[in-house]
Amino acid sequence: MTTTYTHYEKTIINNIDFDSYGFDNDCYLYDKIKTTYNIFKSEYVHNNNKHLNEVKLFAEWLQGFPSVLSVPFYYNEIIENAKQAGIKIKDEETFCLEYWNNLAKAFFTLKDNL
Repeated sequence: MTTTYTHYEKTIINNIDFDSYGFDNDCYLYDKIKTTYNIFKSEYVHNNNKHLNEVKLFAEWLQGFPSVLSVPFYYNEIIENAKQAGIKIKDEETFCLEYWNNLAKAFFTLKDNL
């Protein structure tokens, strides 16, 4: 069975890196997503924000450029990554503004469906 991932899911999958955490990068995707989620929770979710929407929190965490998930960050990198994936962008500014939330949604789609 072949799985097809969205541009945002591929961006997440291709940019998970456990080197700075001392974990092995050569593991199943399920384990990568689960470990990344646990790192997110330990680094960013605390008593003062745990009542907030997890997707929103994850998008905020990504914007802090966590070493475990170093996705394209700058506008030009975001646009270039999308163009390489064959995405046709009508409005680059809107695309970049929605990028973080779309990545967060994609992460939770992966997490919930693996």
